[in-house]
Amino acid sequence: MTARSAILAVAALLVASACAPDRPAPEPSGEARPVELPADAPRLILFLVVDMGAPAQLERHRPLFSAGLARLLAESAAFTDAHHDHADTDTSAGHATLATGRHPSGHGIVSNWWFDPAASAEVYSVEDEEGETSPSRLLADALGDWLKAAVPGARVFSASAKDRSAVLLGGHRPDGAFWYDRETGRFTTSGYYTGGAPAEEEAWAAAFHREHPPAERFGTAWEPLPEVAAAAEALGVASLDFGEADPWYEFPHVLGGMAPAPGEWFYGDLYASPFADLYLARFAAALVAGEELGADAAPDLLALSFSAADSVGHRYGPDSLEYADTLARLDRALGELLEAVDRRVGLDRTLIVLSADHGVASAPEIDAARGGPGRRAGAAEALCVQGLEAALVERFGLADAGDPAAPGRWVLPGPFFETAALEAGGVTRAEAEAAAREHLEACPGVARVWTRSELESPALPDHPLALAFAHSFHRERSPDLVLQLEEGLLPASPTTAASHGSPYRHDTHVPWLVRGAGIAPREIPGRVATVDVAPTTAALVGLSVPEGVDGVDRSGTLRGGPE
Repeated sequence: MTARSAILAVAALLVASACAPDRPAPEPSGEARPVELPADAPRLILFLVVDMGAPAQLERHRPLFSAGLARLLAESAAFTDAHHDHADTDTSAGHATLATGRHPSGHGIVSNWWFDPAASAEVYSVEDEEGETSPSRLLADALGDWLKAAVPGARVFSASAKDRSAVLLGGHRPDGAFWYDRETGRFTTSGYYTGGAPAEEEAWAAAFHREHPPAERFGTAWEPLPEVAAAAEALGVASLDFGEADPWYEFPHVLGGMAPAPGEWFYGDLYASPFADLYLARFAAALVAGEELGADAAPDLLALSFSAADSVGHRYGPDSLEYADTLARLDRALGELLEAVDRRVGLDRTLIVLSADHGVASAPEIDAARGGPGRRAGAAEALCVQGLEAALVERFGLADAGDPAAPGRWVLPGPFFETAALEAGGVTRAEAEAAAREHLEACPGVARVWTRSELESPALPDHPLALAFAHSFHRERSPDLVLQLEEGLLPASPTTAASHGSPYRHDTHVPWLVRGAGIAPREIPGRVATVDVAPTTAALVGLSVPEGVDGVDRSGTLRGGPE
């Protein structure tokens, strides 16, 4: 580590311990003390997340893989029925769960964004109250924090195209976290990680940006790899027909439109293409070399989230030629990264863990053509949900929040009930919840409404998804009403091909691969949860699993013994 790296690491620790008064730093997850690791402990933990990397899609596209994904699928132990056990399966919640071993109810990252009634505004999962990108809203320690607390000299880095993915995987006290800047096309960080100092690049990062400028792709089109195009019919993939003459939705895809020089438009398009993953893999290889990760006996952690499958999957769908090409190129990018790690550290001294923050559903049109329930939400669904306030006015009269200068409302964004209006109107929470549920559950597309009262109750309703919704519920951050939409309903815009976020299997089912010394490649059946990933990884390194996590240590199963 360079002298400047050491200074920044200390500065980041000081920043992490100085969170805003209402965002206290998390208590350590158990006793933080140095431990003696086994002699065969890995030198490097490579913690990989494939954003929107559904197992069904990895298996479907496996004939396209010949490098990194092919190697990991062949050489790893695979938990074949791993699931997120929370209902709101989005990027931030998934990454925080994988990193901390806790459900959103414990780590507090309930979604990418949530409404804060006290601030009367939406807040971003990785933005603090000063507008700085940081993990201050993460209410639990992560795997990297456990490692640094237990092993003097251990270093932790994270990186992704997405800021939220890099920040949440890194935990509170990493030595660095980096994400792609869509305005400049470079990897960047924030003042949280530099102790408030300007984010000057390390020599290795500056060299990387000189040697691998993303602008070198400017003026070239994104077309599918020849082997992908040749396999399209056999795989059953094709570009989605949006029913409109839009050349930007057809191959070849031109990044940056008709701009004469690379700029923000081009860099933004690159972010939403498979080349973002290759750029990240090469940046990670430069980081391993520049920071000399895995060079001593203290294990280091490098957490990476590859975002291109999610960006491409949302726009074109997981049954598209674009998504197939993205996974094929991710395979090749991971192949480059594994070769670089093997040269610098040795794969025999590297523990590799791969999972996903969520899965994905097929585009509704494709799901419906296969006989599934897929359909897009329209005006009827939206207007009915938006009619909640009018329904409560009809039931209880006009709301009065105690401010004669402003008309009151029963419902705030979230949705939350306006507590002052309930008190002024003499309406109990139970009455408000019952009236809201009656209206919303009559809306097309709404399968069920979950209320604060039942999710806070120690006795959950007898429902197969009750625990998943409870795991997604945080008392201070979750809304008063949570809508469970019908399976197959896509509430996103018409130009969004596919999405995720539901409590259904296509969104909760994720891969969990583990490759390392003493772990035989095989499939491991039986349902496990993603909260198990962090404690299991900790145990495989030789760390004690912290108290208070929701997950279970599965290292015994991986090593062929009892739990």
